Amino acid sequence: MNLSIAGAPRKIVLLQGPVGPFFAEMYKAFSQQGFSVKRFTFNAGDRLFAKHDNCIRFAGDLSDWEACFRAEIAQNWPEAIILFGANRPIHQVARRVAKEYGVNVISLEEGYLRSGYITCEPGGNNQHSPLTNWSRCDQSPVFTSADTQLRKPAPGISSFRTQCLWGALYYLSRDTFSGASEENLFHRAKERPLPLAWSWAAHMARRAAAHVTEARAIGRLYRNPGYVLVPLQVSHDSQIQTASRGWNTKKLINACLEAQADTPVKQQIVFKLHPLERNGARLKRHILRQAKQMGLPQQSVQVIAAGQMGKLAANASGMILINSTSAFCALHNGIPILVLGDAIFRHEAVVTTGETRSDIKAFFQARQAKQQDLINAFIADLKMQSLIPGDFYVATGREIAIAEILEELNQQTIRIGARRKARA
Repeated sequence: MNLSIAGAPRKIVLLQGPVGPFFAEMYKAFSQQGFSVKRFTFNAGDRLFAKHDNCIRFAGDLSDWEACFRAEIAQNWPEAIILFGANRPIHQVARRVAKEYGVNVISLEEGYLRSGYITCEPGGNNQHSPLTNWSRCDQSPVFTSADTQLRKPAPGISSFRTQCLWGALYYLSRDTFSGASEENLFHRAKERPLPLAWSWAAHMARRAAAHVTEARAIGRLYRNPGYVLVPLQVSHDSQIQTASRGWNTKKLINACLEAQADTPVKQQIVFKLHPLERNGARLKRHILRQAKQMGLPQQSVQVIAAGQMGKLAANASGMILINSTSAFCALHNGIPILVLGDAIFRHEAVVTTGETRSDIKAFFQARQAKQQDLINAFIADLKMQSLIPGDFYVATGREIAIAEILEELNQQTIRIGARRKARA
């Protein structure tokens, strides 16, 4: 569906996308639909996956970028800005400026529910999502089964290894070939190429080994439910940096171990390392050392890198996290959750919210799952309002996602036109 007005092409601006060719393919697909597409690149990693005609290479600091972006909006007034990662510094500036000018922002992220979904929201994701204001006074979902058919995940999508490959190519290119003036806007710190390549190779080797060395321990967890599960996030995750309410990985670890030590009835606690956490071995040593210093029984603390999050969550008696989307695995299974940071699911109707070490201790001593019908209502709204089928990294998933984003953009245009007509 092409909604061009009076033959004029519809203007779209693309900023940074996920690692890999997703934005390049979206650029091509939108251009074929008659859009006038412009893309900004900010480093050599962006340019590696941006072989288009209408690309603008930007270098400078945030104040330079704001001036450049304001000029772009004022002169060309695009229909929408599409970006990946609402919390990246360049995207925070772009979202703020676009809001001032009344220009739509379509913000993409990894799917809140995985796999087979991506997140696609107006304005922003996570703590900026429209669903952070979600409330449900009644206890009945508003969507019928026919409605939720529209938000089924794309079938057969499993992209972790492909994502790692694209990520390695992107960051090696970014850190090797970017100019000095482009480093000002890196959303992750620069690393030297050879140590970076070695670090990723070693990490992937450790992950492969963990599936073998941890098989027995994980099997015991599946057979002996009732542990407290703590999913750890990547240390440089933007959600840790911008929406954690002061929490970080080590602070969470120490607070959970202290709560366990202070609880009269000792419970097994399981720390699950994030698949992309390259400092996992160091974190594991820290956890086991702290547990030993606190006098906790060895069998009461476990650190794992392998295992399926869905199965681990289903067998837990509770989950403690900052704002990891692992929470949805627990929500599906009616497991009590303590959320310490800002997140799209930080609603008292669906989780227990906390901020302090005392909240963690209280959760260790007593916890209760929320009403499943309210949880189901929230997840139904999430699927309808925030998720679309697809994937950023696998070819079939990218094709599905791009078609869905195009449809989402067209629907936004129709809604805006209807509102303007109503006001007139």
